[in-house]
Amino acid sequence: MNDGTAKTQTHYQQAEVQFIEIAQMYLTPEEFKGFLKGNIVKYALRANFKGQEQTDINKMNQYADWLVQALRGETIDPRK
Repeated sequence: MNDGTAKTQTHYQQAEVQFIEIAQMYLTPEEFKGFLKGNIVKYALRANFKGQEQTDINKMNQYADWLVQALRGETIDPRK
């Protein structure tokens, strides 16, 4: 997220390339946007039920930020 409230979790930073980067490389733009939208919906719907509402809202916002980047045709850098 741009406001710094959500950061990529450290267990995702163990690999040189993160899954979001692989997905953007190998999915078509339409598939990738659908993947991002699906994750936005997933985290929005489960936020009230897992006991980690703020964490899920932060994840939803992260995927929404990435969707905006994808719509602009930008390459996502999950380390930002």
